[in-house]
Amino acid sequence: MSDISDITSKRRRHATMGNNQLLTETELQALYQRARSATADASLQNLLEQRQAGDVASRYRGAGLDYAESRPYQPGDEPRFIHWSVTARTGKPHVKQFREERRPAVFIVLDRRNAMRFGTKVRLKAAQAARVAALVAFAATQQSWAVSGVILETQPHWFPASTDTHAVWEFVRQCAATCPPLLTTHEPTLASILPLINASVVRGTHVYLLSDFTDLDAECEAHILQLLHHHPLFTVQVLDTAECELPAAGRVNLQGLDGVTHRVNLADPTLREQFSQQAAALHNEQAQRLRGWGCHYTQLLTDVDAPELAVPLPHGMGT
Repeated sequence: MSDISDITSKRRRHATMGNNQLLTETELQALYQRARSATADASLQNLLEQRQAGDVASRYRGAGLDYAESRPYQPGDEPRFIHWSVTARTGKPHVKQFREERRPAVFIVLDRRNAMRFGTKVRLKAAQAARVAALVAFAATQQSWAVSGVILETQPHWFPASTDTHAVWEFVRQCAATCPPLLTTHEPTLASILPLINASVVRGTHVYLLSDFTDLDAECEAHILQLLHHHPLFTVQVLDTAECELPAAGRVNLQGLDGVTHRVNLADPTLREQFSQQAAALHNEQAQRLRGWGCHYTQLLTDVDAPELAVPLPHGMGT
């Protein structure tokens, strides 16, 4: 019996609905209203809390407005920051340090590669991930957080940080754009994108990784740990129900991502049970790895209609 990755590739198919928009304008408007409701309801347990909705105090030292501490003068320090009272008391020049202000921000990684362009019932995995991206972006906008991100496909599309509502809506519409099967096998890996994120976003940015994590490997670990050193990291693993449990559909021909057609007897209870066990083991291992590294982890199936109840959304708490 082949392992779970082999079985998954044998029964994977691309739904014809991939030729349509992942989300209609009406669906996006509904998600916008749901994000507003979620951020307005402080009783929800899955909200990402911040001290206030605008600029917030950061643990990083800088030239902000709030005095933090004094330290001995060093060559190159600006004379205007000299702390005269401490200098007079100690007899040695000291300068003031300030707590730097940083605007809360989110960075969204939306995986739209081939493996995400699969779905068996309600929607494609890419569509569910796009719904989460929309909820996160809309919730961040409601709290005046900056939004940036990257859409991961054959040619990754980067979205610069913005608090402009119209710009964020454009990003969300790109996330929800048509998502047909890809003809090329040349795709960027998750490991190749992660270090670019760390280099492009401001420290303290809340990073959301929305993917099925099919290529989560040892190379990813070092980059994720580096990201976690500077940013809160929220991982949402989007899975189709057929990736967890095979339907009793009898003998079927399934075409894998490699283009090869396989004859599989889904009526075999032994096959289905073995598949379920291997799938659970694989997904539990991936969840344990991400949690063990320090990520917030959520598993989200494609048929879940209210992802905002499972995924933490940005929420600015007033002081």
